[in-house]
Amino acid sequence: MKKIMITFIIGLLLGLIFMSQSFLLMIFSTILIFAIAALGLNILSGYTGQVSIGHGAFMAIGAYTTATMSLNFNTPFILNLLLAIVFSAILGAIIALPALRLKGFYLAIATMAFGIAVEQIISSFELFGGHIGLRDIKPLVDSDFYMYLINLAFYAILSYIAGRIINSPNGLKYKMTRDSEIAARSYGVNLSFAKLESFVLSAIYGGIAGSLYAHTIGYIAPTDFALGNSLNLLAMIVIGGMASIHGGLIGSIIITGLPFLFSRGSIPMSIIFGILLIVFVLFFPKGIIYGLMMGYVKYLERPFIYFIKNNLRKNDKPKQKIKVKGKDIYYDVNGEGKSVIMIHGNFGSHKWFNKVNNISGYKIYTVDMPNFGHSDHIENANIDEYADYINEFMNSLNIDKAVIVGHSLGGAVAQSLALRYNNKVNKLILISSAPYYGFKTPEENYSSLALLKNNRSILKESIKGIMPLNKDKKFLNELVNDSLLMNPKCFVENARALEKYDFTDLKDKINFSTMVLFGKKDILITKEMAVRTAEFYNAELKEYDNVGHSLMVEEPELFKKMFINFMNRG
Repeated sequence: MKKIMITFIIGLLLGLIFMSQSFLLMIFSTILIFAIAALGLNILSGYTGQVSIGHGAFMAIGAYTTATMSLNFNTPFILNLLLAIVFSAILGAIIALPALRLKGFYLAIATMAFGIAVEQIISSFELFGGHIGLRDIKPLVDSDFYMYLINLAFYAILSYIAGRIINSPNGLKYKMTRDSEIAARSYGVNLSFAKLESFVLSAIYGGIAGSLYAHTIGYIAPTDFALGNSLNLLAMIVIGGMASIHGGLIGSIIITGLPFLFSRGSIPMSIIFGILLIVFVLFFPKGIIYGLMMGYVKYLERPFIYFIKNNLRKNDKPKQKIKVKGKDIYYDVNGEGKSVIMIHGNFGSHKWFNKVNNISGYKIYTVDMPNFGHSDHIENANIDEYADYINEFMNSLNIDKAVIVGHSLGGAVAQSLALRYNNKVNKLILISSAPYYGFKTPEENYSSLALLKNNRSILKESIKGIMPLNKDKKFLNELVNDSLLMNPKCFVENARALEKYDFTDLKDKINFSTMVLFGKKDILITKEMAVRTAEFYNAELKEYDNVGHSLMVEEPELFKKMFINFMNRG
């Protein structure tokens, strides 16, 4: 919805800027009309995987229906539009039924034959003006500017509807049909109905576009909706981006808008389109929308991230700092009493414990490990080395023994500390911890992890996704900003580090009580991992139905209650 509103606002501003330029407004309207038709084709080809090169026929049906009714019966536009939708849907269903058994090249030939047949049939009837077409079709309004606004409103509304459909269960069936018909069928998808439905929807969009075209241009002829039109629509979604809501608009700007832009030049359009085609194939093989999205993900947020990092490093440091093994380690400390060391997870910092660092009777240290937050970076990303720094941190502060709390990757560090320096540990609490035998990240996920260091938006969505109960947006933003301070190479290397440890051989070092906390909505740590870890430490396992990966953030009061109960058991 946000993208659609931005598109609408940009379109509105363009209309206001060129309000007095009737010719430009007509070009803008034409671009929007073909974008609507291309959007319908994208539902069929981009999202459902059914190739059609006869889509111009549905525009013809919509255009000739509304023009004929308007010229001969003077019926209102709303009625004409509804009739255009009905006729387009019926013919879409008719062409879809025999095409359901066809795929690929054969389906393309069948839809092309349909498009040519519709063009020839229209040309044969005097009612439709024959080969000459229909003239003097009344505009919906007298102002070119208001006509443009009507087309813009239709595009925005139809884009919103398309987005809702694509993100609905039916839209998921379309995408499953596209990706693998065998897999879709095994999941119970009715392939014939999914294809039929997408055909009908795409036909309706084409009919609406044709109806708007007739009233915007004021003249229609069979050649306006010939094979070339259908090929242009296909080119629009390929150039703009298959399986994208606004890909058709980008493609329409290029295919529809460029001929007007270069109409007075001496360079033939065939040469211009040939050069553009080469550029798109080489640099935007998946469409301009996809290319722009990847450019944004990889590059466009970097200046913003640079500003955030510099601002945080200057103005938002923890209260305390200490030298550990020659590196500055930052931390916060709260309260008085028994010592507690809380160790954050990957992409984390001391702030992840800000809501639980005030438990009465305990002196709680929340640390930025090396490579994280404001602490200095070190050469390696290694679980045991992180644990060594925590051990030296305790030595530097004269902490003989402490309760160790570890979250996620910090849980692996806490286990390394507890098993290798078991004389330093009173009790161990693991929150959604990586298991004692290591945590394997699927190889295909590493490219996504590498993107996170340069894209705050994706990083925010990733962190937001692991803690579904968190409603504190301000706190979420603070956690995301602190994540950006992590050593850039650790966005990948920390995941590698989680694969390399295994504490199985250190089981005989366990001389402390352990509690394992697990959220049933955790998308990273499975119940099997939590159960095996609890069994390894002969620990009590606590499960929570509605909690994700971060109990201390999502349900801080519940965590404090469980902490106190565990500590009171002696």
